[in-house]
Amino acid sequence: MKTELKETLFKNGQRLVRLWNGYAEARYGNIYKVRIQAEHRKTLIGLFLPIDDDSIVLDIGCGDGNMFPYISQLIRPKTVWAMDWSEKMLEEAKLEAERVQAISNTNFELFCCDISQPLDCLDESVDAILCNLVICYVASGWRKPLKEMARVLKPGGYLYLGTLLNTWSFKDLKLILHAVIEFLRHPIASFQGVKYRRIASEVAEESKRCGAEFPSRHELIDFLVSLGFKDITAIPTYWKGGIALRAKKSQTPFMA
Repeated sequence: MKTELKETLFKNGQRLVRLWNGYAEARYGNIYKVRIQAEHRKTLIGLFLPIDDDSIVLDIGCGDGNMFPYISQLIRPKTVWAMDWSEKMLEEAKLEAERVQAISNTNFELFCCDISQPLDCLDESVDAILCNLVICYVASGWRKPLKEMARVLKPGGYLYLGTLLNTWSFKDLKLILHAVIEFLRHPIASFQGVKYRRIASEVAEESKRCGAEFPSRHELIDFLVSLGFKDITAIPTYWKGGIALRAKKSQTPFMA
């Protein structure tokens, strides 16, 4: 396994990095014990398609590596390049990568970088990209990282994207009802859900102060089409406040 921690200047604020590090220290992976989170992840991984054995998947904003087992089992690439800007998240991701690598044929390479900046990848160099719950928090806005994904993805490759939309609010009254139902179903998970929702809300507020925005469904899909993506399958999540989608890059060049 190769781990490269680049000396990257995080231009969008050290506070954001500290918040994500705190998210990792709070055991971020437990968030998927909460039903609404688990349903989103289940929807997204349900879109995964297997690819050739000699392929590369780029996991952008990999967090603690909670998607590694699903990438390995369902997409089945030879190599996963995983990147995040939180070194604390990558510490957890490294442990998960070692566990998955020991029981599969998938190799993992981890990188610490600021994904609001250009990706350190050649044009059309990866076969598939996964980016889950990331673009809505990027301080440079969600369009810039999507342009980079279009640039590095091979024609015919798939983008798997999960994000919150502009219809989502961490203060939605439905979340209170959801918390009550979660408490009756699983008391421990309900307390975890309240904690992680608070952290995520703080991350979202700070990200927006730095320039991040949550896209609308139409804005997102229209922009992907403008970048040369087609065969877009988009499924609502988070009570239509989020989306999980799969999009295939056209053989034609993407728009700069």
